[in-house]
Amino acid sequence: MSLSNPSIPGDAISVRKSWKGRLWRAFLLFLVACFAFLVFGVALLVTMPASALQILIPVPAQVTGIYGGVWNGRAMLSDGYSVEWRLRARSLFLVRGVVDWNLKGRDTQLIGIATATPWSVTGNDIVGRAGPGLLALMPDSALSDCTPGAVLDVQEVAWREGRFSASGVISTDEGTCKDLLGRTIGLPSMTLDLSTQGADARGDLRDRDGRLAQVTVTGDMRLILRVEPEGAALVPGLPTSGPMVIEYPF
Repeated sequence: MSLSNPSIPGDAISVRKSWKGRLWRAFLLFLVACFAFLVFGVALLVTMPASALQILIPVPAQVTGIYGGVWNGRAMLSDGYSVEWRLRARSLFLVRGVVDWNLKGRDTQLIGIATATPWSVTGNDIVGRAGPGLLALMPDSALSDCTPGAVLDVQEVAWREGRFSASGVISTDEGTCKDLLGRTIGLPSMTLDLSTQGADARGDLRDRDGRLAQVTVTGDMRLILRVEPEGAALVPGLPTSGPMVIEYPF
């Protein structure tokens, strides 16, 4: 008794099997090519000097030199500050980059973790002390010659597909700053509490007597700053008759 299907000629069955074999081999070759391309990309990233970043992306004027490799490198900043980073190798095979970083200087020691994917950017476990000298690295800053430092304990600041989130606390010391006119401004010790509400990240700035200001970064790309009269009183020239709200998209 024959088990073959009389309606399908034998040569047609052979052709079908041949095509299936070719498609399967082509699929395997495609997978091997993708894997080889990924390995090549990782190898290129490992061996690429960190100075190549100056060609690939815009580098701020505050960066005076870049050393090491993209995988493990260091950027020197103005006034003796530096940023060191180390890229976690395994994360690249999960289509994301995870970097351990360290910002240090004469009055600063901060560490944290940065993670980037095609759909999100996250900073985690940002802890340490930031000195007042960092303000000098900010272009067009309205304050100078500041004396207060800050202590950071930030669990997360993140953007994920139309949603911002934050959690943690930043505390500053009591001290003084100078404004654009050279006037000395006295600043109390303050606390910035970071939180998340829906798709928005929020920061509440307070001193021991109450709220000074509130900043909200919304999921639809708007920044809303509300300054209370008590906060406005710290900056000469700002109106103190009532809350001041500034909103703009970014």
